[in-house]
Amino acid sequence: MSMPARRSRSGIVRRGCGGVSLVEVIAFIVITSVVVVGLLAGMSGAVRTAPVPREMHQGLQLAQGRMELILAQRSLPAGFAGFTAATFDPCAPPGGAQEACLAPTNYTVVAPCFYTGAGTCAFGAANTCMAGLVDYKCVRVRVTGPGGTILAELDAIVANY
Repeated sequence: MSMPARRSRSGIVRRGCGGVSLVEVIAFIVITSVVVVGLLAGMSGAVRTAPVPREMHQGLQLAQGRMELILAQRSLPAGFAGFTAATFDPCAPPGGAQEACLAPTNYTVVAPCFYTGAGTCAFGAANTCMAGLVDYKCVRVRVTGPGGTILAELDAIVANY
């Protein structure tokens, strides 16, 4: 008698997959909490030093108002030739007492910068105005708010047309 031939069965062998161990879960929680604490610390520092949106809006309005006054000087009878470093800002002393030139408490519209060609503003940054072409003059206005933070800075190019 012969022994019956064994048939080989093909099948998937199940291995023990019991899930995630407690040590792995604890390690994940610890690593995630360290990352979250780091992100929150960085974001809270940035939020503390950032200007409040209301202050930024006020600063931008002040900068735009001063820039409009300055650009209106270009349309006076003296025209482009009369638009000089001495006359471009109607808010500069001695005539700067008009109401349009006044800023609310804690806000300062820094003396605007007027330059042609390569020059340096009172803000300390080097500037170039249309590569030194004589038919262009540049103006910069900066507004600082409470605590001395820079809220807005606007640049304009005035052309001789």
